[in-house]
Amino acid sequence: MATSEYPLTDTDRETYVQDGAVCLRGLYDPAAVADLLHAWDRVSADPVASGLVPPGAEHREVGDRANIISRPSYTVQAFRAFIQASPAPALLGALLNAREIGFYWDTIFEKRSGSAWPTTWHTDAGATAVLGNTLVNVWTPLTPVTRESSLEILAGTHHNDVLYWPRSPNGARLEKPAERLWCPDFEPLRDDPSQQFISWDMEPGDVVVMHPKTAHYNRGNPTGQRRVAYATWWYGDDVVWDPRPECEEGHPEAPFAEMPRGERPNHPLFPILWRAAA
Repeated sequence: MATSEYPLTDTDRETYVQDGAVCLRGLYDPAAVADLLHAWDRVSADPVASGLVPPGAEHREVGDRANIISRPSYTVQAFRAFIQASPAPALLGALLNAREIGFYWDTIFEKRSGSAWPTTWHTDAGATAVLGNTLVNVWTPLTPVTRESSLEILAGTHHNDVLYWPRSPNGARLEKPAERLWCPDFEPLRDDPSQQFISWDMEPGDVVVMHPKTAHYNRGNPTGQRRVAYATWWYGDDVVWDPRPECEEGHPEAPFAEMPRGERPNHPLFPILWRAAA
């Protein structure tokens, strides 16, 4: 799927450590990304026929011309094959200096042209049933994106250890404990010169690798073209199960709540796809 082994640099590693995210160009073969976009068009046209709804995955029309399907790889072969062939695990092994990298989760998002629906400021850590600093989101556009419609981060927010209450389906169904905080709205900080808001113009095959505690946002899609992006989450050496009621539910065959707290993921649905050479 990759044209060659990715030439990761020391600057890439330093950027990830400092900012909590790094944009890497051309990780995926554009032809493989185009094939996945075609698969998405088939799935989104009829999720039930693809085995996604019900009961295999979450499918939401989340707002104005915006659509989300979670865990498509559990039932759709094209997504599963994309993950199995992905160069991301080897890349992340080098970025995180890990011994092994496993697959955790995937979600695909579409915001059609002119969508005003924002993805509000949030972090991923609060909605994931694991703990660890080597859980990462590899976000890749399947269509060209500009800064107007791209993912945006606030650099350095991953250094904050607060586990925010998630704006997820599970979080919305439950009553938030008084001691748990919502992720702040960082919009008032845009005029603060000490803060660094970062977004990217990206082509299909580029990726943003992001720490689970990095605050990120999307304002919608004011452009004349649709924006489709695919997010895959991967786990490294220090990730262990931490099932909490507010977390996204796993596959029916591997519900997070039944996995022992503090143990490594050990189910075939969360496979190790890369190991360092002995």
